[in-house]
Formats: sequence, C-alpha cells, structure tokens
Amino acid sequence: MYPIQLALLGAEALVVSLVVLGLFRSRALAGRSPLYVVLGGLVYLAAAAPLRVEVAPGWTLQPATTLMFGAVLATVLLVYVTHEPRQTRTLVGALVLGNASLTLLTLILGQHMRIPGGEVPVALGAAPLAREVALAVSRAPALYALFVGLLVIYEFASRYVSWVALRILVALVVVSTLAAASFTLLAHWDRPDVTRLVAAEAAGSAAAAVLYAALFGAYLTWIEPQISGSTGTGDVSDVLQELTYRQLYEQARSRLTRDALTGVHNRGYFDETFARAVAYAARYGEDLSIVIADADHFKTINDRHSHLMGDKVLKHFAGTLVECARASDVVCRYGGDEFVAILPNADLANAQAFAERFRRRLGNQALAPDSDLRGLSITSTIGIASLREDGAIGSPDDLLRLADNRLYVGKRAGRNRVVWQDLPISSTP
Repeated sequence: MYPIQLALLGAEALVVSLVVLGLFRSRALAGRSPLYVVLGGLVYLAAAAPLRVEVAPGWTLQPATTLMFGAVLATVLLVYVTHEPRQTRTLVGALVLGNASLTLLTLILGQHMRIPGGEVPVALGAAPLAREVALAVSRAPALYALFVGLLVIYEFASRYVSWVALRILVALVVVSTLAAASFTLLAHWDRPDVTRLVAAEAAGSAAAAVLYAALFGAYLTWIEPQISGSTGTGDVSDVLQELTYRQLYEQARSRLTRDALTGVHNRGYFDETFARAVAYAARYGEDLSIVIADADHFKTINDRHSHLMGDKVLKHFAGTLVECARASDVVCRYGGDEFVAILPNADLANAQAFAERFRRRLGNQALAPDSDLRGLSITSTIGIASLREDGAIGSPDDLLRLADNRLYVGKRAGRNRVVWQDLPISSTP
C-alpha cells in the first residue's frame, strides 16, 4: 500500500509540474492568465483539501498541501528568475488576494452547515468557527511573507551558489518545510499526534521541493536557458525594494522614456525594445512587423502655419497611431516627424491593415469640424517590414532599414500610401 501511495504522489507532482511548465511555456500564445488561474486554484487546494494519506506506518500527510503549494512556490521562483520583478509582484499579489477572497466566500458558504437542513458531510462542520476565522485571517499575510521570504532566500543563496537549480532547491526546501510545519501546527495544534503530523508534512514538503527543483532547474537549463532581469545578485535588500517600490520606479522610468511633446515612447526606448522584441520573435518563431510612418510635407506646414501648428500636427499624428494600435503594440517617435510602431504577433497582412487604418483615420480626423487642424491636409507615407515574410533578416537594423527603404519608395512614388513590397501597392483612393 505504501509504495503505491508514494508512487502516486510522485506521479501527481510530475503532472502538476508539466501543467504549470506547459502553461508558462505557452505564455506568449495564451498570455499569463491561464497560469495564474491554475496557480490560484493550487493555493486554495493546498489549504482547503482535507484528504490525508498514509505513506508509512502511522505517518500521514495531505497531498494537496505537500504537492500543490510546493508547485506554486517553484512557479513564483520561475517567474522571478525569468521576468522582471514587476511580474513577480503581480503574481504574488494575485495569489494572496485571490486566496483571501476564496477563503472569505468559503466561510460564508460554510455557515449553511450550522443551519438545520443542510446536507453536508459531518467532517466539514467539525472545526469550530473561531478556528476557521483565525486560519482565514492569518493566511493572507502568512502567504505574502512566505513568498517574499522565498525570494529573499533565493537571493541570499545567490551569494554562494552559481547554479540556478541549486538556488531554487535551497529556497524551496527552506520555505516549503517551514510553511508545511507552520500551517499543520496551526490547524492541528490540539491533536495528540501533532508532532508526528508536523514532521510528516515537513518531510513530504522537503521531498517535493527536491523533485520540483530538479524539474524546474532542468526546464531553465535546457528549455529556457536565457535568464533576464536583475535577479541572482545576492543582495536580499533588492527583493524587498523592487517588490515595494517597483511601481514608483516604473513611473519614473516612463517619464524618461516618453517623448515630451507627443506622449509616446522616445527613440531610446525604441532602440531598447525593438532589439529585444526581434530577438524574442526570432527565437520562438513568432510574427513581428515594424511600421515607419512619416508626416507628408511637414516642413511646409511648419513654414506656412508656424511651429506651434506643427506641434499640433505631431500630437495628432501620434495620437492617431496610438488609437489604431493594440495594447501589445509599441508606438514611438523615432525623430522629427517620423514615428515607428512595433507590432508583435502581426504578419505582413496585419501590419498592412493597421497602416491603412491609420492612414485613412489620420486625414479624416483632421477634417472634422471641431478639429484644431481644420483646413490642413495631413497625410502620411508608411513603410512596412515583417520578420518572417521578408526573407532572411540578419538583425533588427536590417528589418528597420527595409521598412525605411519602403517608406522612401512611397515618398518617391507620390506620398500618402502604404508600401510593404519593393513597389507601392496602396495609393490614395
């Protein structure tokens, strides 16, 4: 019986790992929401599933607590190691708040068990309400403290260990065993065999931590080996500062990377983001297009109508680009009256549709009766290049240069058109 239970626990840990790592790997396609939903469910199961199994004579543990919470801790570390700390803060906040909300709802629903006529298992209503409330109140801050402690221990281990998998192992073993022992003691402190329960949960959590560290370390080594972000510095104070003040940092950084006149991102931000976006798309075989748009006869507008009017044209130009863009697109002012838009997961046809939509809306909005630009003819010439459909692209500069060349092909052909091949395809209707 016992070997079968242990084998089943190992199989469950393997399945949980494959599900979580699969969702993490497919985040570019499906986003992070499915992963976060599953992790939230695992956290709740770890606290709410009461099933206990005997793994040795007289030794029992809760599979949900031992396996599910360990997988959540390993995933938090995975996100921390491979992403900016802001993503980790978002995940930690979502897990803590989501668990607190579900716990509150469960407490409310649990009151049906104290009203005559409710058909529920007797075991569910055995715990006094006071204990349930105490566990619910303590769980949210305890979860947050455990997650932050996990990252602090990981950074501390980075001072002495260079291998990422070993850092993960140290952090997981320490936090998993501490969490298992603490929550088991809090939930069963009045049982005569509480010492054995605590020891069994701690040992099981430590074993699960070793397995998760091996699986997640293998993933980082062979499937997603490039580690980005400012993690692994060994400075534990960085963790608390980044998790607490990251939003202020992002706001300050946003001011430095925005164009003061138009509000879109500036050239420096484009240079940094475009190179990273091209590398990511090339690595994962995804589509990516770059759009360069230029305001036609902008110098004439400045000369005839003043630079103040020229500034209004640029604001209108940038605002229209942003209106036509998706949330994932990045709009930047490249220089002067030239703007660029990075379009992730967009092939040549998608980029063409975006450019045509922008070109038409640009002129139509300027002609509106309430527009400050009434009487001006505002048009744009646009060049497009796509990473996968334009052949061998050696570098981000090559892709940008191709789009820029097509922009000038359009200018020579008469302006106010979109060019996505060697010759102008779209012209003024």
